[in-house]
Amino acid sequence: MAENKSRRSFLAKGALAGAATLTAGATAEAATQNPGRKLKIGVFGLDYTFWNIWADLLSPEGKNSGTSLLNMVPSHVWDKDQKKAEEFAQKWGCEVVKKYDGMLGKVDGVVNGDLYNVPWQHKLLRPYIEAGVPAYLSRPWSSRLRDLDSMLELAAKHNTPICATATYEHYNEADNFQGKMKNIGEIEAVFATCGAGDRPHFHIPYMMMKILGYNVEEISLMTNDPKKPNYLQSTYVYGATDSQPQYALSMHGSRAYVFSITIVGKEGTEWACMPSGASWFYRFLPQLVDIQKTIDGTNYQPLDIVRKKFECVLTEYYSHYERGGTPVKLGTVPPGWQLPPWRPDWYDDSDFKD
Repeated sequence: MAENKSRRSFLAKGALAGAATLTAGATAEAATQNPGRKLKIGVFGLDYTFWNIWADLLSPEGKNSGTSLLNMVPSHVWDKDQKKAEEFAQKWGCEVVKKYDGMLGKVDGVVNGDLYNVPWQHKLLRPYIEAGVPAYLSRPWSSRLRDLDSMLELAAKHNTPICATATYEHYNEADNFQGKMKNIGEIEAVFATCGAGDRPHFHIPYMMMKILGYNVEEISLMTNDPKKPNYLQSTYVYGATDSQPQYALSMHGSRAYVFSITIVGKEGTEWACMPSGASWFYRFLPQLVDIQKTIDGTNYQPLDIVRKKFECVLTEYYSHYERGGTPVKLGTVPPGWQLPPWRPDWYDDSDFKD
C-alpha cells in the first residue's frame, strides 16, 4: 500500500510538471507556433474502434471536415493487418507505416482507438510516450494496473501529455451537472443507466466520477457476463466528508444506446437523459476537441486521476471475477491482476521490440 501511495503522489507531481513544461516534442511545438498547419495524428487500431467515425470528422475526405473547432488530420496509420491499414489510408488520405513505431518523427500525436489493443497498449505506445509524443489511450486504457502505471510513469518522466477518456465524460451533461449540484444539497442516492451490450461499461462510471468526484471507497459488480450482459449493476460507495455523508452510486446496464442520470439530494433532485438518436457528430466532437488540446500540449486530467478512474473500473471486474460480485475496497486489487483480454491471442511477444 505504501508503494501505491508513493506512486500516486509521483504521478500527480509528474502531471503538474508536464503541464508546466509542455515538452511534447518538436513537431507539436512547431504546430503551436504555426496555427495554420494541421496537427498530424497517427492512427492506431482499426478493428474494435471508433476511428472511421473520427476520421469522418477530421479528414479532408470526410463529410464533416472543415469545422473551425478541430485542427487535426489523420496523417499516418498503422494496424497489425496491413490490408486494413491500406484501405483506411486510401479512404481517408493517410500514409501507411509498416511498424507500430514507424510514425515517430512524423506525427504530432498518436491516437489508439482499438479496444482489442488495450492489453498491449503499454508496449505499442511506449516509443511515442518516451519520445514526448502526446497520446490518447484507448478505453479502458489497460488490463492491469502495473501496465497502466508503466505508461503513466513514462509520461511523467518525459512530460508527455496523455488523454485517457471515454466519450461520455465529454458530454455537455457532465459539465452541466457540476453546476446543478448546488441545487441538490446533501446527496442521498445516485442512479445511472447506460447501454452495455459488449462491455462498454466504463463509459458511465467515468462520466459519473467526473460529476461526483473520485472519493470512491468500495465497489461491486453483479452481472451474468461482463462481455454480453443480460443484467449488469455496479455500485460505487463514496466516502463521507465534512459536508457530505457516505452514499452509493448505482449504475445499470441497458439494452439501448442511451444514458440517464438521477441524483437525489435533501434539497432537490436533478436528472438528465440522452436518447440514442443523437448523431455521431455531436457524440464525438467534444471528445475530439479535448484530444486536440492534449495533442497541443495540455493534459485533459492529471495522471493520478487517469489512474484512479481505471482502478475503479478494474475493481468492478475484480469484484465479479474473483469475489462473485461482493464489494471490494479500492486499492486492494493486486497490480498484476489482469482483466481478461477480449482477444487473448491478438498479439504475442514476437510482435514487439525489446
